[in-house]
Amino acid sequence: MDHPAVPDERSRLEQQRLQVLAGLDLLRPRCAPELDRICDGLRERFQAPVALVTLIDRDQQIIRARSGTTLESSPRAAAFCDHTIRSDEVLVVPDLNEDQRFARNPFVTGEPFVRFYAGAPLIYRGDVRLGGVCVLDTKPRQFTGDERAELTDWAEHVMTVILEDALAAPKST
Repeated sequence: MDHPAVPDERSRLEQQRLQVLAGLDLLRPRCAPELDRICDGLRERFQAPVALVTLIDRDQQIIRARSGTTLESSPRAAAFCDHTIRSDEVLVVPDLNEDQRFARNPFVTGEPFVRFYAGAPLIYRGDVRLGGVCVLDTKPRQFTGDERAELTDWAEHVMTVILEDALAAPKST
C-alpha cells in the first residue's frame, strides 16, 4: 500500500513527473491512433459509456485518447485522474455522488453526470505516474478485483504504446 508522500516528496515527484512529460514530448497534439482503438476496447470490455487515456499536466488534464466523448481536456482540479496518479493502485469510486472528494465535481453535478469512475495509473519506470486509463459510467456500479487487475494490464499496454509513439515521433519545437 502506498503511503501519502510528505510535502517535499510530493513536490519532488511532481517535478519529476512534469519533466518526464516534457522530456518525452508527451503533451504534443498528435497521438497514436491505436490509443483510440484501445479506448473502444475498454468501453466494450467494461460495458462503460466512456473510456479515456489521460495525461496530467501542471494545471490541466490532457485527454490523449477517448471513446464515448469529445472532451479533449479539463482543468486538473476537476480531473478524477488527478487522484489516480496519487497511488500505484487502481482508483475505484462506485458512486461519485457519495464520495465527498467528488460529489461537487462539475462532471458529477452537470453534464455528463458521471457517477462511476475506475482508473489505473500510467506508470513510467516504476514510480512516475503520468496520467490514467479510466472508464466512466453515468450510473453507480461495482468493480471487482479481477476487473481492477485487468484495468492495470490495459494501463501497462497503453504505457507501452505511448512510449513507442514518443520514440517514433519527431520532437516538437
